[in-house]
Amino acid sequence: MNARVHIGHALEVAQADAIARFWRLQGEKVFFLTGTDEHGKKIQEAAQKAGKDTAEFVDEMAEYYKKVCDTLGISYDNLIRTSDQEKHWPAVFAVWRKLLENGDIYKGSYEGYYCIGCEAFLREAEMADGNCVIHKKPVQKVSEENYFFRFSKYAKEVERLVREDVIKILPVWRKAEILNLFSDEGTRDVSFSRPKETVGWGIPVPDDPGQMIYVWVDALVNYISGAGYGKPEFEERWPADIQIIGKDIARFHLMIWPAMLLSQGLELPKAVYIHGHISVEGEKISKSLGNVVDPIELVEKYGSAGSPQAGKDAVRYFLLREIPSGGDGDFSYARFEERYTADLQNGLGNLVSRVAAVGEKAGFTIEIGNFPENERKSDFENYKKAIDNFELHKALEVAWKIVDESNKLVDESRLWEITRTDEQKARETLERLAENIHAIVSMLLPFMPDTAEKIFRVLGGKETKTVRFKKPEQPLFPRGRASAR
Repeated sequence: MNARVHIGHALEVAQADAIARFWRLQGEKVFFLTGTDEHGKKIQEAAQKAGKDTAEFVDEMAEYYKKVCDTLGISYDNLIRTSDQEKHWPAVFAVWRKLLENGDIYKGSYEGYYCIGCEAFLREAEMADGNCVIHKKPVQKVSEENYFFRFSKYAKEVERLVREDVIKILPVWRKAEILNLFSDEGTRDVSFSRPKETVGWGIPVPDDPGQMIYVWVDALVNYISGAGYGKPEFEERWPADIQIIGKDIARFHLMIWPAMLLSQGLELPKAVYIHGHISVEGEKISKSLGNVVDPIELVEKYGSAGSPQAGKDAVRYFLLREIPSGGDGDFSYARFEERYTADLQNGLGNLVSRVAAVGEKAGFTIEIGNFPENERKSDFENYKKAIDNFELHKALEVAWKIVDESNKLVDESRLWEITRTDEQKARETLERLAENIHAIVSMLLPFMPDTAEKIFRVLGGKETKTVRFKKPEQPLFPRGRASAR
């Protein structure tokens, strides 16, 4: 991590959090691991540019990442740092020695093209006109002595496992992209170390301090070091049911990492969810362009003293609704404001406020759970299917379909009038609306947990089947906030 966390990093961790929260609500025992990759040449150079000691620099970046996670309400169980010499390094050394013991590591000379931004040697397909296709910057031609991993020994087996969905890839169309990487060039042995004089910030190769373990080898091991590798709890935490990654690092996670695990005799992750990238108003996020969006600042600008959860859940909602989970998306302040106003203020917030106000004034006690189960059965099935397919935006679409239906019912029934003129119709309408809001808030719990808890209090509690509406003291999503920019 060579810079502060931005809105793109927030997307990934918000996606992981929504999935973790969903499965906890299903009664599953969940271990949610996140962390920071803190080694490599680009981090060393970033620290030098900032005029700081590298260790001090990564401490600051990791602390800010934790602050972002806490600000967004990320419910992680462990946050692993790859610079942690007590919790991470021993696992890296153990993995390296096992690879060596199995004859899967050897020393040799290497000549190739290296991208500092990717921290990787690139294949021809990953370059254009001498530039990295991702970072759009010139690559370095490098000739050096390295340790190599015998990926060629495992390539066919890894390809089979991907092809046969032993490792499930979502979205499904990403699978073809991965399989295309298994060309002759893609199945060659890969460099697993670099000379210390080239990369001084990292983990040294056991028994050869002149070589540093390649940053991506070290980074991949965090999945098992953070899960307690070598300890009793590791057995119940591994293999991972889901790993969530960005599309630019799919090659490492779906080729090299499975091969490393095969060599170790460890089970493979069951599924890998691949998300896309966020641009900002059509441009790639770049410090030099001045378009880096800080998620903490965004949360603070959309929160308020009376409704602090509004900013947090507004950011979570935008990321999980506006950005297709498996594809690329764009952030703009204008679009964020549109979502906030239309979906959160005028949609969800207006619904809860109007129904609660009328319901509290009417004073009815309403029993929920009386409508036939199939009334919302298809909605909940579509909601769960969307989450299972890594289409979190579609899961939220299901919830907002009910929001829109409910607001329409309030308007067409003229709810504010029938409580005075037709008590029976008013009671029936409020029963329907209570059922709808309960369904909506149940769906929102993984995505907007604070807002969901606040709405449950409007209904009388999370577990209650007897609703007595209580108008919220503050709007869920207040108007008249500070300018979002």
